[in-house]
Amino acid sequence: MKRIVLFILILLLLPIFTTAADGTDNILSQGDKGEDVVRIQTRLFDLGFYTYKPTGSFQTVTRSAVVSYQAACGLSADGRIGEDTMRSLFTLGAKRVDFHAEVPLSFTAQGAITQKGEPVSWKTVREKLTEGETYHVRNAATGETVSLVFSSGEKHAETAVPERPYSERTAAVSMLTAWLGSANSFYKCAVLFELDGQWIAASMQWDGEAHACVYFKDSTSHVLNLPDAEHEANIRKASY
Repeated sequence: MKRIVLFILILLLLPIFTTAADGTDNILSQGDKGEDVVRIQTRLFDLGFYTYKPTGSFQTVTRSAVVSYQAACGLSADGRIGEDTMRSLFTLGAKRVDFHAEVPLSFTAQGAITQKGEPVSWKTVREKLTEGETYHVRNAATGETVSLVFSSGEKHAETAVPERPYSERTAAVSMLTAWLGSANSFYKCAVLFELDGQWIAASMQWDGEAHACVYFKDSTSHVLNLPDAEHEANIRKASY
């Protein structure tokens, strides 16, 4: 009987060992989230390839950092974390970005806040948002307004610039670039979010291409559900 039980256990464990051996379960790629992504982002930050606070969300900024690291190491630059990239990242002699004396920045800090809104909790805001609907977001300093489409959100609002019409999409990208800098920006700015005719104090950050995160009072980040101090400061500045 013991032999039969042992044989069954071996059969059950065999697929696990096989999967671990070929590494298919160890691959991280764009769209993945969690603590493993935080570890990768932190390591890439230490090596100088990722100049952004770890978020735990594998998106375009993280993928660009992975591609840069892989290219620098002579690895296949596919933007995914497989066994070879993982092994290379965590070796003692891992490749580091060459030091540059000057780091050019194309963006200056947001100006003085001229417009303010009501501080409303993320839970209350989330209950009123509709996926696929377009909402207006106003720069709390300049008063300029851009339209964004709400796509999803558990910890804060995930939004995107409209796909159509093309002219509206181009205008939105141009305006967000003016607000937050060039592609892959890690800057944040205080904004007002229009909901049911009310302007709500918020803070925004975007990836330089199409996606923008909007934080409200009591919103949290993708990193272990922790609050973001910079977003919270912006929300306070934009609140009555």
